[in-house]
Amino acid sequence: MSSLAWSQDTGFCPVPFFPNIFNYWQQNPIPVEFIKVEKQDYKRNKNASFCTRPIEMVDTIVFHHSETPSTSTPEYINQLHLNRGTKDDPWYMIAYSFVINAPYKGATIPKQVVTEGRPLEIVGAHAGSNAFVPMDDEQQRLWAEGKVACGKEGEDFKVDPTLVKNGKIKANVTTLGVVVNGNYAPFSKHNPNGYRRGASRGPTTETKTMLAQLSCQLQKQYPRIKNLRPHNSYHSTTCPGDLWTPANVAEVKKIAKGLGCEFN
Repeated sequence: MSSLAWSQDTGFCPVPFFPNIFNYWQQNPIPVEFIKVEKQDYKRNKNASFCTRPIEMVDTIVFHHSETPSTSTPEYINQLHLNRGTKDDPWYMIAYSFVINAPYKGATIPKQVVTEGRPLEIVGAHAGSNAFVPMDDEQQRLWAEGKVACGKEGEDFKVDPTLVKNGKIKANVTTLGVVVNGNYAPFSKHNPNGYRRGASRGPTTETKTMLAQLSCQLQKQYPRIKNLRPHNSYHSTTCPGDLWTPANVAEVKKIAKGLGCEFN
């Protein structure tokens, strides 16, 4: 089956739909480039709803591990997320804003690279659908002005009131998701591909440097980004495993500080 016939049959859209969103990086050049971010076009499910936001809504970077092999490609993660959707609740595209590939300690593959994921102005799907966080004054203003809206490709976008509950907003709206491909959590019945007892798997110094460089680069471009958080700070999960131990957090923040960035 040709790619065109496949996309028409499945409802997946293989090309960007909104130039003002999907050309976001070209419209907002990086003021300081600590690390190169590779471009990537992703298949998207045109039958799925998604939300857009001004980047000023974002104040936090959330770190994840993929629980897949470290050699997984961004395209593989995108397809994994598309497959996770159902007819009643389809996923639009990859949940994260950035994908990092880096080898485990002692390994030589995969090549170290950062790849863009979901465009920054599209709300992610990574922190947890039931996680709500407080809004600061700027976020409250943007929300009150209807700057966060949801819909499908080709339809009018509208404010979704379920994004806010008791004065708090869904964490996905105020965060960017960064995933490191690999599995940094121990083996369990819920994580059968985790590392075995006595074989802890933490990030290399090079991986922590990549996390710091990307975080600082984002803060330089978007100064409201002040916080670094692990996925498990939003709900109960083993993600991101040993990627985000106190020692590793401190080292990432120290490296970022050396680049001129401060994070909570």
